[in-house]
Amino acid sequence: MRLDAADFHSKLFNLSCQTIICGFSVLLACALSGTPAPTPSESMPLSPKSLLLDVASINDEIIVVGERGHILKSRDEGNTWRQIVTPTRATLTNVRFLDDRYGWASGHSGVILSTSDGGDSWDIITDVDPEISYFDTWFFDEWNGIFIGAYGEYATTDDAAESLKKEWISEEELHFYDISSSPDGTLYIAGEAGQLLKSDNKGRTWKTIDLPYSGSLFGILTLNDNTLLTYGLRGHLLRSMNGGKSWTTVEIDTTEMLTDAVVLGSGTIVISTITETLLLSSDGGVSFHTLNQDGIDGTVALAESSSGSTVFLCGRHGVLPVATELLETALKAADASND
Repeated sequence: MRLDAADFHSKLFNLSCQTIICGFSVLLACALSGTPAPTPSESMPLSPKSLLLDVASINDEIIVVGERGHILKSRDEGNTWRQIVTPTRATLTNVRFLDDRYGWASGHSGVILSTSDGGDSWDIITDVDPEISYFDTWFFDEWNGIFIGAYGEYATTDDAAESLKKEWISEEELHFYDISSSPDGTLYIAGEAGQLLKSDNKGRTWKTIDLPYSGSLFGILTLNDNTLLTYGLRGHLLRSMNGGKSWTTVEIDTTEMLTDAVVLGSGTIVISTITETLLLSSDGGVSFHTLNQDGIDGTVALAESSSGSTVFLCGRHGVLPVATELLETALKAADASND
């Protein structure tokens, strides 16, 4: 039995990973609870400790988004946070910046917000639609972009999301969770039931990549033009060195859900899990060490600050800044113990 996406997402943090069997529940809080009124978000002192679902780094600032339309900014490596009042109380599941000015945040009820001042202010540019949930966004330039989401939602825009063109790029109404690009511009979408799609023409057409795994994939990390990592349920982690033509399973010491991944400036790869465990790799994803990180609970998004000194972990715990040096030191120690 496949749980409804919204119902499943609302139960993520109340269920053990062992009971999660049919989808990715880290991105939504409660879409079936009703359509949020188009009213501004509330300023809440404890918002940095609320459910936060994505994070982006621009210049010397970090921006996080999450439930109740929360958007927060920090200019001091996460020591203090400033909440930005937004024109919605819908849960925001993702945020993407094109540069230091233009960005988009989207999520529940078909809500899309845009900013042209680096996230200091946001405008809502879509009508409320309770049947739509966006999970990720990709923009090629200021005008042209793609939004993906629940039940095969795929929408393109050529006017900065003022209007959207809906398309079906899959025969099944399965969820799309993550969209990313390799350095040469090849696009990939990871999704439910082992979906992995590839486009060589900026999303005009897509083809399916065959995988030796049929469970949900929550992200794909492009290390270079040909080397890919995709990850998902029950600790499944796959690596390709030829653009997805063939795959090998990466053995790791966890069966927990893998939720997000980032390559640090040093080249270290960090993968988050739904528990307090992080995975670290110094060899391009060939092997990983596990690290227990205090203070995290259901991490779903990662980003490194532009200075390279801090890694930000978002999830049920809110947003937690962790010194990059601590992660690198732990990884060096783990590597040395295996020599």
